[in-house]
Amino acid sequence: MTGAVQSGTAVPALRKGWQPPPKQKARSERTRVEDPSSPLQRISLELSRQCNLRCTFCYAQATAEPCVGLTDAEVRAVIDEAVALGACLISIVGGGESLLRRSILRSGESCIDYANKRGCYCVVYTNCTLVDREAARWLNDRDVTVVGKMMSLRDSVQDSLVGVTGASVKIRRGVDALIEAGLAATKPPRLALESVICRDNYDEMPEMWRWMRARGIVPEVEIPTMHGRATENRGALFFNEAEAPDKYRQLFEELLAIDRSEFGYDWIPHPPFVACSCQLYYSNCYVTDQGAVQPCASVDRVYGRLRVGANQAGGKPLAEIVTSPDFLKLRRIHAHLKGACKGCDLLHTCYGCRAAAWHKTGDVFAEDPVCWHRRPVQRKARSA
Repeated sequence: MTGAVQSGTAVPALRKGWQPPPKQKARSERTRVEDPSSPLQRISLELSRQCNLRCTFCYAQATAEPCVGLTDAEVRAVIDEAVALGACLISIVGGGESLLRRSILRSGESCIDYANKRGCYCVVYTNCTLVDREAARWLNDRDVTVVGKMMSLRDSVQDSLVGVTGASVKIRRGVDALIEAGLAATKPPRLALESVICRDNYDEMPEMWRWMRARGIVPEVEIPTMHGRATENRGALFFNEAEAPDKYRQLFEELLAIDRSEFGYDWIPHPPFVACSCQLYYSNCYVTDQGAVQPCASVDRVYGRLRVGANQAGGKPLAEIVTSPDFLKLRRIHAHLKGACKGCDLLHTCYGCRAAAWHKTGDVFAEDPVCWHRRPVQRKARSA
C-alpha cells in the first residue's frame, strides 16, 4: 500500500459541512415504522451452512455438503417472533450461500416475500456466484439490499481467498448483473460488497475502495476475527499482534484520505468496519441455522435456543431470550465495557469489535485487542 497517512492515534475531527459516506439502504416506504423502545429492531437469520465456496475466513465453516437447517416453515415462524418484538429489518445472512436455498427466489414461497408481507425490509448476503440477470431483477423488484463478496480485483487472489478456482469470474458476473439491475443506482445504494482485510489483499484495498465508490457500491470492509476457518488460516489472514493495530490504522486512514480528496466524504476511522460503526448490539440478534441465538455472527456465545428443529422440546421463545438479563447487558453495552474501551474518547460512536474481544479473552465486554485508539490510554495508565 502506498501513500498511507502518517499520524498518531489522535481522533481526527469531522470536517464541518462535509457529507458522511452513503450507507446501504435499510428501509423503504413499505417498511413498518420502527419503534426504538422495542426489544428488537432487526434480526440476522441463517438459512443453512451449505456453501459452494470454501472461504479461508469463513466464520461458519460452511461446506458443500447439504445441511439440515431451519425449514421454510421454521424460518417464517422465527420472522413472526421477531416481528412481534418490533423487528423491521431481516438480514438473510445464509451462514453458507443464501441462494442455494431453492425457495428463496420463488415468488410466494420466498422468505423475502414473507418478510415483506410482514412489513419488514430485507438485506440478503450472497457471494454473488449464483446471481444472474433474472435473480438480480427479482431482488431489485422487491427493493432488497444485497451485500455481495469482493475480496480482490485480481482473479488469482480472489480465487485463493474464497477457496474455489474460477469463483472470481462468477462473482464479477453476479456483481455486474446487480449493477445492471439498478441496485447501485438508488439513493442510498442497495448494493454493498463485503471485503475482509488480510495479508493478500491489504495493498490493493485502496484500488478496490475506489472501484466500488466509483460504481455507487457501498464498501463493507472489515477487520477479520479469529473465528471458524480463519483459525486454520491465521498465517495468511492476520498480521502479528504487535503490528496489527498500526497496519489497520494506516489502511483506515488512507481510505479516509481517498474519501476526503476524491469523493467528499468524511468519517472517523476506528475498527472493525471502515467508514461506519457496528450498531448490531443496540438492536439486533443473530439466529443460526440450528436456532441458537447469538449477539452477532462472529460471537458464538449462545444466549438461548429457539423451539425449532432438534430444540422443539427444550427451546425457548425468542422474546424470553432477548429480554433475559444477560442479553439485555448487550443492549447497554457501554455500561459494561472494560479496559481501554471503557474510557475511550470514541465511546459515543464506537464500542470496538466485540468479536475480537471475545475470541481473544472469552469476555464479550473486554477491550478490543486490535484497536489503535487504546494505546494512548495504556500509556497514560502506565505513567499514572
